[in-house]
Amino acid sequence: MIKQRFVGFVVLVAIAVIFWPIVFVTPDDADDFELPVFEMPPKPAVAVSERREPVLDKVDQSNLPEIPERQPPIVQPVDIASPMPDMALVDADEEPEQQASALERAEFDGQGLPVSWELQVATFSTAQRAEEIALELRNKGHKAYVSAVNIDGKKLFRVRIGPKMQKQRLQDLQPDIDAYYGVESSIIRFGV
Repeated sequence: MIKQRFVGFVVLVAIAVIFWPIVFVTPDDADDFELPVFEMPPKPAVAVSERREPVLDKVDQSNLPEIPERQPPIVQPVDIASPMPDMALVDADEEPEQQASALERAEFDGQGLPVSWELQVATFSTAQRAEEIALELRNKGHKAYVSAVNIDGKKLFRVRIGPKMQKQRLQDLQPDIDAYYGVESSIIRFGV
């Protein structure tokens, strides 16, 4: 029993030693910690350069490639294409008679881009008639399509075959198409 009282006394003394300064002792003013006061640094001195107008013509115009001029639209009579009953429409030649190298076949413009060609067969005032002719050409294997154009405020429809990289292939086809439809077709540069 004395042992228990002695252990209890030691525990009470330890608690008193730990909590006495926290509860009953006032802190000294010397231990107060003050945060330093920071001041804003002075504004930096920035040297401002003078304003100048930008130089707009930095590119040497003589080194630029020339833009090809658009050709004026080819004037064709309207609505004159009609198939000849005694003739057959020529099939598209998928393989040319003589195979040349790619560089010999292709033409390139001033920018180094390949030039392609198309055969403008006829011009029509109605889209239905133009589609009939284009369908007939497509049935024979030609890459035919209809493009709408406005000429003198009037909407017309052109039937064209192409584009083809080899102008010669269109030149070989042109007499047969002209004879079959009774037209004077023209070979034009693609995209014109």
